[in-house]
Amino acid sequence: NAKGARPPPHYCQETDTLTLLPEHVAAHRAYSDAGFLTTSMDAEVGGSQMPVAVSGAVGLHFSSANAGFSAHFALNVGAAKILQHHGTDEQRAHVLPKLLSGEWCGTMCLSETHAGSSLTDIRTTAHPQPDGTYKIRGNKMWITAAENNFGGTIVHMVLAKLPGAPAGTKGISLFLVPKHALSFSEEGVSLGERNDVRLGGLNHKMGQTASVNAGELLFGEATGGATGHLVGEPNQGLHCMFIMMNELRFQVGLGGVGPALAGYLYSLQYARQRTQGRSPLCRDPSTPMVPIIEHSDVKRMLLLQKAYVEGALGLCMYTAGVIDALATTADAAARSDKLLLLELLTPVVKAWPSEWCLEANKWAMQVLGGYGYTQDFPLEQLYRDARPNMIYEGTSGVQALDLLGRKASMGGGAALKLLGAAVAEDVAAARAAGG
Repeated sequence: NAKGARPPPHYCQETDTLTLLPEHVAAHRAYSDAGFLTTSMDAEVGGSQMPVAVSGAVGLHFSSANAGFSAHFALNVGAAKILQHHGTDEQRAHVLPKLLSGEWCGTMCLSETHAGSSLTDIRTTAHPQPDGTYKIRGNKMWITAAENNFGGTIVHMVLAKLPGAPAGTKGISLFLVPKHALSFSEEGVSLGERNDVRLGGLNHKMGQTASVNAGELLFGEATGGATGHLVGEPNQGLHCMFIMMNELRFQVGLGGVGPALAGYLYSLQYARQRTQGRSPLCRDPSTPMVPIIEHSDVKRMLLLQKAYVEGALGLCMYTAGVIDALATTADAAARSDKLLLLELLTPVVKAWPSEWCLEANKWAMQVLGGYGYTQDFPLEQLYRDARPNMIYEGTSGVQALDLLGRKASMGGGAALKLLGAAVAEDVAAARAAGG
């Protein structure tokens, strides 16, 4: 993890090349070749079709090891799921497999420099061309994995507006804008010349530096328009993109657990091995010092971490169980209930682990005392890697607006009632078991 963050990725604007560590390139290939990208994907598109609860638990090991690097893979899966549900036959047949094999990479391009999270105000435009493609012109920012040297190409999923589109979010369409021109044929898809998509610079983040983040990603800056391909129906872009957005909200929440779990386990091990001081009841300086885990304040800090980490992981696994039930339930009424519950849980599962697992990382550093704040130990990097999760895929404030402004009132409060009933059922079961 430490080597993965130092040195950070380097971008040369003169040659338009970005360099990641050779170990990153090798790790990306190994992860893809092992089939981890396809764990949660349907068998019909070449996936392992594991339950989300299982694939999420598998992914937790990787986010614990290197949170920044793991971000690449979630974006591939999110882009692939958009194409599975809304892509053209050509896109599903030829682009989707490339994303799932790791030959190509995916991104999600929503925010713009002047508008931030306010998608109502995006200015990126898409103009239809005689050959059925579109010329995309504008800029996006905060784009994770916007560039790499993994080989292949990058598939940018870009929100833009068509001429004459309705105002606001109802006029947003979704486009697949590749780094290289795509040529489709019966034999497959081939890469052509470089498309007019280029980095305007990098954001220099405090954490998760293993994943590139674009200060600006420029579309059509040199030629007046990058070539794009429509995904889904015109003016339905936000509807299509929500597949990827909700996928990544869950993944960011689960990704927040990773650094917190790693920090907890490391600080627990340290507290068992590090000797310092004696029991307050022992006044004899000749007695051996005791492991710091025996001190009540250290126990407090370890228990706080344990509560945050296990609580967040439990929330993520419960949400994953709802996703799995929704995918496998045939009864229409039961499916409707599960969908309502998932809508309610999505902003919560993104925001709560992001907030409180960072708190766990804080206490992990504190267990080590002064050592926790040095680069000689991994805790300070784990804290830095956890901090961006409160911003990724919508800040906690944005999630709160979604929860209270939309989700809590859905169906006259039906989702809240379903969650309340589920909580009551668990409480009754715990009491019956003597809890």
